[in-house]
Amino acid sequence: MNISIFYEKQDPYKTIKDLTYQIGNVGVELKESNQNREDIDIAAFTYNDAKYIRREIQINNEDIYFLYIYINVYAENIKELEYYLNKVEGIAQSKGMQTRRANFRQEELYLSTLPIMKNSEVLKEVAKRNILTSGLVATYPFISSSIFDEKGIFIGTNIYNNSLVFIDRYDTNKYKNANICIFGTSGAGKSFYTKLLILRYRLLGIKQYIIDPEREYGHLCDSIKGTQIKIGPNSKTYINILDIRKESIEEGESRIFSNKNRKTCRIF
Repeated sequence: MNISIFYEKQDPYKTIKDLTYQIGNVGVELKESNQNREDIDIAAFTYNDAKYIRREIQINNEDIYFLYIYINVYAENIKELEYYLNKVEGIAQSKGMQTRRANFRQEELYLSTLPIMKNSEVLKEVAKRNILTSGLVATYPFISSSIFDEKGIFIGTNIYNNSLVFIDRYDTNKYKNANICIFGTSGAGKSFYTKLLILRYRLLGIKQYIIDPEREYGHLCDSIKGTQIKIGPNSKTYINILDIRKESIEEGESRIFSNKNRKTCRIF
């Protein structure tokens, strides 16, 4: 099937004016009518619905729209088509939606379901339903946009639409910083997920520095030929905190100590 949804925003001031007029007429009719009439319940529902819509527009700043939903069902043969039509109608009606087949208007409905933004005037009068902004949100099929950076790495899947999420955390043009927090219960896979991120960034040639007090990244470092710096009372590795930077500390000055060669220690 192909489904097409159209929205047309209405003028709230004109809508309130029309609703007020209809509320007054129906209110008088309800007071003067015979309570035994069969259509009294329908008139009462119409009266309450009109008052509700007017209240939402005036108090809660809701907008009112005309909603059009067209469903084009197709099949290989007539029998299969009738089966699909009955199934779609059954599902829609079970949700409280009124359905109507476009008999002798199949061409107009077909054109309305094509991606050409054409809402047939012939169908609009019989297909329109009024809807407020809060209800309109439920008809929008995309509740979450896809997150995809061109040079990003795979982070996970979007829980709303199952799309793949690729993020380049080091893209300073898009993100303020590369900070990330990973939360989870014990055994949920936090460490394993962190190691996956390390490997993926390593494949992109990005240098990474890992502080590993529990020494759980040692095998990973060895497998990708990284460098381990062990700091401890009995360690042969140490960091010279008095090491002078290559650039001059004082602006505009050049000293022999600031230009000295120093050993660099690379960490994956």
